[in-house]
Amino acid sequence: MAVAVIQTFEATIEEYDAVNEKLDPTNNPPQGLIIHTGGETGGKIKVVDVWESEAAFQSFRESRLGPAVVEVAPDAAPPEVEIYELHDVVKP
Repeated sequence: MAVAVIQTFEATIEEYDAVNEKLDPTNNPPQGLIIHTGGETGGKIKVVDVWESEAAFQSFRESRLGPAVVEVAPDAAPPEVEIYELHDVVKP
């Protein structure tokens, strides 16, 4: 079942971009990722993703995202994370 994963965290756009550069999702897309979005809101970064499953997200988080964040911002506070199953996903 597809899930939405919403993460909100304190970071600069430069830190967000640096993590994305390490992850290189364009050339090495995470297995199970359907769509990724991210931007600034209220002085924080908010990422909204759709994953094929929660397990796919957790695997990516542990194997790739976590280590990349530690490299870029070792003192970063953990993000607020909301995960919920989706009833419908339309991908044009």
